[in-house]
Amino acid sequence: MNYYELLRSYIKNSGLSLSVISERLEQYGYKVSKGYISQLQNGKTENPATEELNRALAAVTGGDVEELLTAALIEKAPKEIKEKISRLSYLKELKRDLNKALIIEDTPAQYIADNLVKVPLLGSIAAGQPIDRIELIEDVEYINKSVVRGQEAFCLRVKGDSMIGDNISEGDIVVCVKQKEVSSTDIAVVAIEGETATVKRIKCEGNICILMPSNPRLQPTIVDSSKVEIIGKVVELRRRF
Repeated sequence: MNYYELLRSYIKNSGLSLSVISERLEQYGYKVSKGYISQLQNGKTENPATEELNRALAAVTGGDVEELLTAALIEKAPKEIKEKISRLSYLKELKRDLNKALIIEDTPAQYIADNLVKVPLLGSIAAGQPIDRIELIEDVEYINKSVVRGQEAFCLRVKGDSMIGDNISEGDIVVCVKQKEVSSTDIAVVAIEGETATVKRIKCEGNICILMPSNPRLQPTIVDSSKVEIIGKVVELRRRF
């Protein structure tokens, strides 16, 4: 907000007419017409008011004296200086808006209820095993509802380094949604021959499924499609530091 905009806001917030402001300025020794005050607030003057008049204007309107004096000083500065100050002000506004966005105004409990869903972190999962009946639950993760979109979800802790090409390392937690079909670009949770599930990309053609790791040191695994069960799809990765 530049000098003229700031003065205009002070005048508006004061609720005083320009005539009344003109009259009250006389108490501070200034005989200023309402026409001049109008020009000042609308940026129609060549320069801001003097320091003394700005002090009087702030006093009459209830505005911040130092803020108005600073704005007037910036307005009088050379163009290059004004541009630099303008950029700094813009960055400060961005930072302020970001800080506001990060503040959760609701209580933690209300925020969790409105925005998050509690998802179990499973020690392991095997083919055909109902997610909601697994007893080995290591912990829970709070996941944003927009990630799981109402689907049944679970989390797994990654073992091994077969998917490091996708930045998935041992110890990471993957958030998954339960589904029976995935595309070849999805990272799937699959179980082979009823064993504990693994995380891989999968491509099935006819009677064959290819499990594709993203670690360049490992080779794809070819498995009979009858031995493979797709349990879900990875939708988010979490890492502890």
